Amino acid sequence: MRRAPALALLILAAALTGWGASQGSSRAASLAGTPSVSGRMAPSGFVVGRDISEPLCNGGRGDRFSGPFGNRQEEVVTVASATIAGGSTLIAFSSGYANKSFAVLDSFTPRCARDSGFGADGSATITIPASLRPAQPPANSPEGLSLDVLAARNGGGAIVAGSYGGDWVVGEVTGGGQLDPLFAQGGWSALPFEGEVTAVFEEPSGRIIIGGNEHASGCCTVNWAAALSPSGQLEQAFGKHGRAELPTGEDSGIQRLAAEPNGDILADVGHGNMGCWGSSLAMLTPSGEPEPDFAQRLQRFWRAQGFGAFIGDTYVEGEGFTLIGTGQKPCYDEPPGSTARATGLIAHFRIDGTPAGPTVRFPSQMYGTVQAFPDGHDAILAESPYADGADIALTALRPDGSTDPRFAARGQARIRAPGSSAAPRTVSITRASSTELVLVSTGFENNQVQLVAVRL
Repeated sequence: MRRAPALALLILAAALTGWGASQGSSRAASLAGTPSVSGRMAPSGFVVGRDISEPLCNGGRGDRFSGPFGNRQEEVVTVASATIAGGSTLIAFSSGYANKSFAVLDSFTPRCARDSGFGADGSATITIPASLRPAQPPANSPEGLSLDVLAARNGGGAIVAGSYGGDWVVGEVTGGGQLDPLFAQGGWSALPFEGEVTAVFEEPSGRIIIGGNEHASGCCTVNWAAALSPSGQLEQAFGKHGRAELPTGEDSGIQRLAAEPNGDILADVGHGNMGCWGSSLAMLTPSGEPEPDFAQRLQRFWRAQGFGAFIGDTYVEGEGFTLIGTGQKPCYDEPPGSTARATGLIAHFRIDGTPAGPTVRFPSQMYGTVQAFPDGHDAILAESPYADGADIALTALRPDGSTDPRFAARGQARIRAPGSSAAPRTVSITRASSTELVLVSTGFENNQVQLVAVRL
């Protein structure tokens, strides 16, 4: 599945997947061939221009450290990251094969140093009990815990979510790195839904909105949203029998959930493969019902664009939302090897899905992965080629689609994650503050995890 670009501030991020590792290696072991600097790992290998590198993050050099598992490449590791209270970056590591009952959380301060107030010297291991495994796990489902997404918890700590025994699971971790015993059952809420949680956020009231899919692929993926009380109990009145169905498509998945000021829930579902990508949006009421006529209005919008393929992202802006991305008429280059003409667009909508002003078009090209973050009146567009998610291009876009020269070098910047382009690698980008982004890179090479902060 492809993640799409969109909305005011756009930043590229590769989908979170795993890198090779195996349990048992000491967390203190340094990276092979990497010298230590004053007792810490050598600076990150990210290539970031001086004009946007955050000097508070280890002098602008970022940080590099060993992952919590070993170097053996036969085991995939799932990695998720988020910015929590105080600006710390929280990174979760769990088995990509979901064959372990624990996950490891690492926390780093805005200065890219380990957060001594979190766990033991910035690291904590959380375990899920066997009693929470489903009585009848789905056929061929993984046995263990996999954390796929994190979100800051109001007042401190974090929400962690993914799957356990083939079913949805959500947990709460305190600011000190311990499971919150007051949340659900010993810190965990196991839900009666097959699949995994891939999106989560907390409403101002403390209610938790989650989204995920069933264990399926290709044409058969089904996406859902659900709601939990602040104490982690499933709200049975949400949607139908506790969950609401969201748009689906081939190889689809939820890439964003967000709250509107009136309590409505915006869902952005990306789908497609082999160049035939798309983005489906949905709006749910606070009770999990579809916003009347929203789907029909969005369908009319997409028909007017004439795109066979689209990659984009969305974000809530005022009472409504913004969509930013790039589309092209053929869903892939025809004939193979040719370059299909693509068009970027910025579109604003009201909560009910009606357009709020004209759609802005600008020169663009189809990239592989994108995220969007609003930045005042501008948008930062982060893009990366399909074949190399470690090569990140950032562009500041004005509301009219033109480039804002005040950002970086004439409105554009390039960030290169460490390692060779041939090495399997993922990059996660999160909003650390109103003026800063944090990038976390993982890769097969020497079990490396690296982070760097970038100023907007």
